[in-house]
Amino acid sequence: MLPFHYRMAELWTYHQTRELTDEEQQELSLCLQANANFVGKLVELHNCITAATIAGDKMWLKELNYKLAEQSQQLQLQFNALRTSRFNQSTASSDPKQDHE
Repeated sequence: MLPFHYRMAELWTYHQTRELTDEEQQELSLCLQANANFVGKLVELHNCITAATIAGDKMWLKELNYKLAEQSQQLQLQFNALRTSRFNQSTASSDPKQDHE
């Protein structure tokens, strides 16, 4: 998952109990656009993998699988960074002693 996926979920959760502000609605629209772009790139990559498999082009398939693995690794790194930063924010805000140490 990418950071905009988390923000979309957060905004959707807010929307379940209240109307979104204009700023939040604009942010949700940006998140949806980013998601559409992300999905488009993934679909294109998977379609190329299918084409390379059908064509029996092993070099192209190897290159595409490398790109897919690279993309997955980047997503995992981004996810880990986000999870770590959110964890640090929540522990810092829940422990007032840390502010004075």
